[in-house]
Amino acid sequence: MKGNLYIIPSSISEENIFPEINKDIINTINHFVVENSKVSLGFIKRICPEKEISYENFEVLDEDDPIITSKQLGLCMRGENIGLLTDAGCPNIADPGAKLILHAHENNINVIPLVGPSSILLAMMGSGLNGNNFSFNGYLPVDKNERSIKIKKLEIQSRNNNQSQIFIETPYRNQSLFDDLKRNLNNHTFLCVAKNIGSKNQKIKTMQVKDWKSKKEIIEKEPTIFIFHSGLVTF
Repeated sequence: MKGNLYIIPSSISEENIFPEINKDIINTINHFVVENSKVSLGFIKRICPEKEISYENFEVLDEDDPIITSKQLGLCMRGENIGLLTDAGCPNIADPGAKLILHAHENNINVIPLVGPSSILLAMMGSGLNGNNFSFNGYLPVDKNERSIKIKKLEIQSRNNNQSQIFIETPYRNQSLFDDLKRNLNNHTFLCVAKNIGSKNQKIKTMQVKDWKSKKEIIEKEPTIFIFHSGLVTF
């Protein structure tokens, strides 16, 4: 009988927001495929302090090498459960893991995602924007001109399809992106800025672009999700 591949969410902040069943399952797993061994070891020791674990229990995820991917699933093929962990949030949601998971499906290995924090979904939940139709776009172009063009295209898509547009940025570029959003979006487009999701310092605010312009908000170098929606009619 084949083992299971558990998709394990990890911390997105200093808070531990995890069901007890996640800890119970992690305690039964002895082999993990991870994005970073040091980060994952610290995470498991924090939420399962009684578990005996070391770097020997980890293999680093390498989705560019199908031989390594196949080898990492070998234990599942022989009946042992393994866990997939990335550095923050949910594997395969704006994180590595897709190829390993797909390879598991191709080999009829049972894939079991566990419940845990996703800053993208939590930001969407708290935004007040359309959660029935939304698109996650990852990172926008770094080049300023290309980014401006992309923002305007996504705004048209949002308006035509009644679709919320979600994206992220490297923290040190947050302010530059925020300024470009204010400069390129229509004044009546709604923009949500969600910072430090899941932490004690989290802040989620949605306003029309014209209000953001008057507020002169400073976006620090903190993990931030940006969402906008064009064409909404308020009460």
